[in-house]
Amino acid sequence: MEIALIYNNSLELGPFGLNVRYINEELEELEVEERISPQSFSSLPIHFSDGLTHLVPTERVIPEHDPKYHNVGNFTWEIVKENEVPVKVVFTYPITDKTLEEVKNIRKQEVAPARREKENTIITLIVNNTEVEVSTSREERLLLASKLAASPGPHNFKFQNTWLEITTEELQTIISEIDAVVQAAFDWELAKLQEIDACVEIDAVYAVVIKEQPEPVEG
Repeated sequence: MEIALIYNNSLELGPFGLNVRYINEELEELEVEERISPQSFSSLPIHFSDGLTHLVPTERVIPEHDPKYHNVGNFTWEIVKENEVPVKVVFTYPITDKTLEEVKNIRKQEVAPARREKENTIITLIVNNTEVEVSTSREERLLLASKLAASPGPHNFKFQNTWLEITTEELQTIISEIDAVVQAAFDWELAKLQEIDACVEIDAVYAVVIKEQPEPVEG
């Protein structure tokens, strides 16, 4: 439930939630003597003794719309009265069309998180005749690079699935494989941004596949 505070036939506050402290602070600012309690909300609207201040329920009017194509604008308000006394405030929200550039920017914001998922994965390599699983995370690459810089090797390294002694050359190869995965992820990000920029219709922007949907599991 949301309410509004009316003072002298004008919207003072609202819409807002049932916050007793907030409302009482505002009543003090308006020099209204009364205060409310949590139980007061069961008897809305509340008309205070100064005859100017009223705490009333609200109604939101938001026309039917599709968030993919429309924006909800800032409200206009109207005080509904009965016998010249405010009993409710109606907040009406206009609907406007999203522009092509707006939709492009919204979809572009989805690309970097998807790239990070592609960048941080597990790859399988054959090292020293052994299948190892290697994380492509930045932390893993920094760890491998620090070992490479620290000593010529060989290096004892704990992979995702096993320990293995590796040479400097093998360590360099692993880092190169990680770099290839990371670079491919950034290349993908750039290609998707270019694909979005090339669109000339909003539906085409939404048709750009950023995150692949998993294949349905057959029962």
